[in-house]
Amino acid sequence: MDAARTNAWTVLIYTSASRDLEKAVADSLEEITQQGGPPVDVRVVAQMGAQGSSQRYQLHGVSQPQALEPSRPGDMSDPEELRRFLLWGMEKYPSQQYAIVLGGHGAGFAGAVTDAQRRHMISLPELERALGELPQKPELVIFNTCLMAQAEVASQLQATGTTLVASQSELHGLGLPLAAWLQSLPDQPDGPAAAAQLIQAAARVPERAPAVASIDLRRWPELSQALDQLAGAILDSPESSPRLRRHISEQPELWPHPQDRPLVDQIDVAGLCARWSQDEALPALLRQQAGQVRTLVLNICRSSSPEAHGLSIYAPEKALGGPVKDIYAALSFARETRWDEAFNGLVKER
Repeated sequence: MDAARTNAWTVLIYTSASRDLEKAVADSLEEITQQGGPPVDVRVVAQMGAQGSSQRYQLHGVSQPQALEPSRPGDMSDPEELRRFLLWGMEKYPSQQYAIVLGGHGAGFAGAVTDAQRRHMISLPELERALGELPQKPELVIFNTCLMAQAEVASQLQATGTTLVASQSELHGLGLPLAAWLQSLPDQPDGPAAAAQLIQAAARVPERAPAVASIDLRRWPELSQALDQLAGAILDSPESSPRLRRHISEQPELWPHPQDRPLVDQIDVAGLCARWSQDEALPALLRQQAGQVRTLVLNICRSSSPEAHGLSIYAPEKALGGPVKDIYAALSFARETRWDEAFNGLVKER
């Protein structure tokens, strides 16, 4: 074992650096070691992949990332590679509580952590299996990527941790301010408290992390049920489709790169439900269900941005088809709710 005693927290960072991210990912790890590094009761280790190889590093008690083993060939988009790293980290750095950070590129419901060439990524079902096989459930699952604060992600990972922290939009530069957040980590008793500190740290650097959110996964079933009931109300009101679509189209774009559609057609749930709940031309039951969803989002989620509310959801402009349809159909959210049926019904009404 690395330590004679169990530490307060161990943070396990699994981050893939495709060609466009290699410098930023390396700099983000180095930032953690600067100015004294993590506090004494926190252990931080990372596995970084770049150019088809990977290497493990120690980030605590050192002035710069210290390689723990030689670089070796490895595909960071292989879920088995992720599982092996997490099992190794938990065994070598035992802790009272764990936080897992997944870095690199993210694509919402399509998955996260690409290979070096950005040809593959770990799907949400694969992430769920890898995280679900750990000997101890982590308090925090953190995505240091874009676009993962999404209902579909929370649904898939609800049993793998206590709290999910991710971005509703883009991350820039070095991404999440992990170095600053780690300084407060020993004083945090659980995942929600630690997540609140990360949200506060992100709010201080909006140029890096403009819309970071925390989602209480323990309450996710409650919100999932409300979203399913809202979807049912939409399906029961086909005459309202034009008004519902109009409100969707008027929502701000969380991903300002239209060339990446349809994967990135995500909108802020609470913002949309606020408009639906206040539109008296819509059926009363639909407005009531939208208001309930909005209230739950505001109770379960926290955001670093006053313009966002902590949870996105997929709402494409066209009915799902091809590979995107297959990816979505494999998700827990598609099985547990009628949301995909509702938005497919809306767009088919055009």
